[in-house]
Amino acid sequence: MQPWLTPARPGDGSAFMRDVVAYANAVAANFRQQVAAQPEDQLKAPVGELLQAMGRIMGRNVNYRTEVRPDDLEGRPDVGVTADGLLIGLVELKAPGVGARPESFRGRNADQWERFKRFPNLVYTDGEEWSLYQNGELAGRVRISEDVSRGARAVVPGERGALETLFRAFLDWGPTAPSTAEGLAAYLAPLTRILRDEVSASLARPNSPLRDLANEWADLLFPEGGDAQFADAYAQTLTYALLLARFEGAERLTPRSRRKPCSASTACSPGRSLSSRTSPFGMKSLCRSNCWSAPSERWTLRA
Repeated sequence: MQPWLTPARPGDGSAFMRDVVAYANAVAANFRQQVAAQPEDQLKAPVGELLQAMGRIMGRNVNYRTEVRPDDLEGRPDVGVTADGLLIGLVELKAPGVGARPESFRGRNADQWERFKRFPNLVYTDGEEWSLYQNGELAGRVRISEDVSRGARAVVPGERGALETLFRAFLDWGPTAPSTAEGLAAYLAPLTRILRDEVSASLARPNSPLRDLANEWADLLFPEGGDAQFADAYAQTLTYALLLARFEGAERLTPRSRRKPCSASTACSPGRSLSSRTSPFGMKSLCRSNCWSAPSERWTLRA
């Protein structure tokens, strides 16, 4: 824990305000340092620690992981947030002054928003304005400062309650299990499209392991298809194979937790056969460039 954040006591109504003030001072201190860095990078630790402070107030174990983003890829949102060991949401950081209204962005930021709005629980912030999007819809917005680089003196005290409400909604989020096949398809569709886009990005990189797999699929399954068809088919197949594996009772769906290979005496489900087939080709390629720096076993699919 950073020294500028005081542990909050559950039920202490003033604790979060003190944490917001400490957060603003920490951001200001980062910007005073004579170190070359992207403006949004100055927000990562303060934002993550502020979320942890809210977690302590709520009595939850909140942690965060920052993303490893290659320069040539759009990547994922900057911060993954876990509560009690499960990934519950993402945070995308922008440079102070850019704002947190992605629906009004232009250019690359607008293209990025078209991808990111598929995530079910997402916060956009430039450190001053905060917007919560759930299932692509705006769920809350608050501005706590006009210039967070000035520290605590620029914080708007009256907005503390609104930010606390937004944080509670973000950290309390949980997926709603679909009750019909149509509902399940609708729930998985945006997540599958995210995977499809990451497959397409991986195929564009030289020497991608997915390129070998795409060529093999073209020879066996889609002789007339191109990269776009492969990316779409791969994403759909992998998504539903993971779902089937979970239904079969798999507890951890990671490359390291594969079952034994299929044999002549063992019936193979799509979940089992695809797991053993794709792990050396696809999963490592995708995770090497687009995953957060967290142990793989923490990021598991829950039925």
